[in-house]
Amino acid sequence: MSAYRFPRLFVKGRKSSEYAKVVGNEVIFGEEGEFGKVPYEIPLEELVDLLEERAKVSFIIHIPNESKAILVPEGTRVKVLRAVHTAVRGLPKEGEILEEGEIYATGLTGKGEIRKLRTLERGLVAMVHWKPYGGKDVYHLLLVPEEQVKILKVRT
Repeated sequence: MSAYRFPRLFVKGRKSSEYAKVVGNEVIFGEEGEFGKVPYEIPLEELVDLLEERAKVSFIIHIPNESKAILVPEGTRVKVLRAVHTAVRGLPKEGEILEEGEIYATGLTGKGEIRKLRTLERGLVAMVHWKPYGGKDVYHLLLVPEEQVKILKVRT
């Protein structure tokens, strides 16, 4: 059994020491490319217009354990699902499909109540974004329509 490796984020036009380059249905990681690697915890507002619910810039989420990546083009419709509680559990992983009405997280409130959070629409989980916030778990799931993103194979 291999150890879990965290997803990596590459954003179009960013300068970095590591890059991603899209060639057909594949992505190649190396010292050159149009997508630069950035910290996974960058502010969500750098990727998504939260009012218009659209991707502000094209970005790639690399899922190392599955040897695949998700390309989210600029302008893609993005539904942001929030999970903010004292403790949040049961989050889906990047690349999973959520059906309308499906539970995407369970939260423990400050009063000790358990809340089940459900999505109102179907989509692919492109990113699970964690935001450090004192005393609470703060997660945002970026849910995108499957037909608007591209699943890429990782070329080794």
